[in-house]
Amino acid sequence: MALEHDIASLVEASESLTSTVDNKIQSIDSTVSSKMTEVNSFVAQQKARVDSSLDDLTVIGDGGKGTLSFGIAQFFTSGSGPTTVHLRLPLNVKTMDEMFHLKVRGYAYHEAKVVDATFVGYAYATYGDLINEQAIGSHLPTLYVGSDDHVYCRLSFAQKHFLTFSVDAMRVGNGRLFRSGDIEVIESDVEQL
Repeated sequence: MALEHDIASLVEASESLTSTVDNKIQSIDSTVSSKMTEVNSFVAQQKARVDSSLDDLTVIGDGGKGTLSFGIAQFFTSGSGPTTVHLRLPLNVKTMDEMFHLKVRGYAYHEAKVVDATFVGYAYATYGDLINEQAIGSHLPTLYVGSDDHVYCRLSFAQKHFLTFSVDAMRVGNGRLFRSGDIEVIESDVEQL
């Protein structure tokens, strides 16, 4: 009987130990699950913080003179043949006094050429004209005042197949900092709009 009693005690102790281990496993699983949720939440917060910081990189500077804004306008076409692209600035020479500085960068794939142009000038309401302007770079950069009295930048391409470019801006003089949506990109074969 002593052996039966010892076996019964051993079975009881084994069941108690199994119950304790099961409870510990459940406690560990719960803790791990809680910590995984905590880590996932932390990672999501950090990702949002990084994404927000990357969004902020579209503007570099404090908003004052010399501040840069990137990717304020873009152009892409997979068409073929020659084309002319006009950038309509939100500057009216009859009603505004504002300086500007724009940089256009990209790739004219079918021409196997870099797109690289800089436009500067001053929409000057006192004269009702564009003054102290310069356009330099590839693809015949030209500045002009359109029929709507707005300032336009023009680039001409011999081949537009997979033509891609982006427009950046710098706040200069008494000008504003252009942002996304301020500049209208117009593809048109006419020389001036």
